[in-house]
Amino acid sequence: MGSFDREAVEEDARVASMLACVRSSGLKLTPQRLAIVRELAVDPTHPTAQELFERLRPALPTMSFATVYNTLDALASAGLCAALSLSPGAARFDPNMAAHHHAVCDLCGLVRDVPCEPPSERAAEPLSASLAAAPGFEVRAVERIYRGVCADCARSAPGEARAHAQPRGAGHAGAGEPRPRAGARRARRPERV
Repeated sequence: MGSFDREAVEEDARVASMLACVRSSGLKLTPQRLAIVRELAVDPTHPTAQELFERLRPALPTMSFATVYNTLDALASAGLCAALSLSPGAARFDPNMAAHHHAVCDLCGLVRDVPCEPPSERAAEPLSASLAAAPGFEVRAVERIYRGVCADCARSAPGEARAHAQPRGAGHAGAGEPRPRAGARRARRPERV
């Protein structure tokens, strides 16, 4: 099986898995939701609601932006995707619910998943010490955000890309530090959309 065939099979499996999770969470699968889930499940770019809406509008001209946003919010509330706030601007939606980090391009905003190693007990020791200022705080997840310049931006303007790259969110407290995953709330039954 060629790499293209393997990728298509993997995409089909991701879509089928996410659709099964949607069904088991009690969310009704309308044609609009089906299209949104299919598009999100195979998109490694962590799209915004607006990006998904613009992609799907030609095939579903009667679908509103509110339908896309509310569906993504319902998926996030059900624990089937995460709403990420990685830089100023709209939330991005990530269907990958396994532990991972993110690489974010300072120039174009590209977001990609970065695999992480499973946590070890030794790695938890320094974390516990650094949380001494927050007594009683229970860590749910730790993620890193790698900020820099993607390959496409670096190729488009080689020396300039690095010299002029300003981290998105620069000047904000905590810029570049790990942030908790937005939208990762306790599972609750979402409202019907």
